[in-house]
Amino acid sequence: MAPRPRPLEQKKASTESAKRSKVKGLKTKPAAQEKTKKAAEKTVMPQRAPAKRKPRVKPPPPRMRARWGIFNNAMNQVAVFDYNQRAAADAKLAQLRADHKGLYYMQVVKDEMPAPVSLDGPA
Repeated sequence: MAPRPRPLEQKKASTESAKRSKVKGLKTKPAAQEKTKKAAEKTVMPQRAPAKRKPRVKPPPPRMRARWGIFNNAMNQVAVFDYNQRAAADAKLAQLRADHKGLYYMQVVKDEMPAPVSLDGPA
């Protein structure tokens, strides 16, 4: 629950008392500071050197491969060919443009290479 609002008279009284304590506090401040300094000196522990953090080893970025992708005007990939099969990709693009109404285009697509398959069989 939220606290009840205080009447204006109580607010004025609390602010006036705070102002008075500030004025009084100026005169007695050095003695109060000495007490707090002594207490702080007793509780201060010797500081250790900060521990050096080892940098995290970042995993290497995945290997990428370039391929030719054929897309329609909705940017959906219709076909994909390896990079060295440019002639086959051009032939497929020409076939799609001739057979279907609409826009088709070809661009390079970068994919992650699949994990290498080991040739060692079960021993």
